[in-house]
Amino acid sequence: QEEKLLPENMVFSGCSVTNGKGRGIVVDTGMDTKIGDIARLISAKEDNKPKKKCGCLPDTSANQTPLQQNLEKLGRVIGLNAIGICVVIFIIGVVMNRTDPSNPGSPAWLYMILIAVTLAVAAIPEGIPLCVTISLSIGCSDMVHQHVLVRKLAAVETLGSASVICSDKTGTLT
Repeated sequence: QEEKLLPENMVFSGCSVTNGKGRGIVVDTGMDTKIGDIARLISAKEDNKPKKKCGCLPDTSANQTPLQQNLEKLGRVIGLNAIGICVVIFIIGVVMNRTDPSNPGSPAWLYMILIAVTLAVAAIPEGIPLCVTISLSIGCSDMVHQHVLVRKLAAVETLGSASVICSDKTGTLT
């Protein structure tokens, strides 16, 4: 007698039900499901331990394009510099006893925390994703003018970092 991989009375997300009535009970969610097992197998290292980022999320850095890697590095540098500058400004303000001009009786450290948090929020560059998207779409439109069909915007950035391009007899890039 052959052993079945799955019970007959179990369905998965994405399964189509064509007719009839039924009830369902959720038995697993997230990484505990069969799809989670597949994701764990795909992201596993050589020592069969799944790679984790932040302790709970699977690490997808191996699937990042070069532009995504550079943007993540830029964000990390900007964030660390912003935190460092805010700490320095906080320390200088407390040492100089800078207080709130509208409330001179308040402690200097409270006012400087407000200033440091305001500077940290202002240091976050909100326009970078927009600039990257615009530059990629300009590259995409330039490729269309040269009769190149681009289906995904991410293909433009990956193609920009390619050193060798292979195509088959139909002209499809691989």
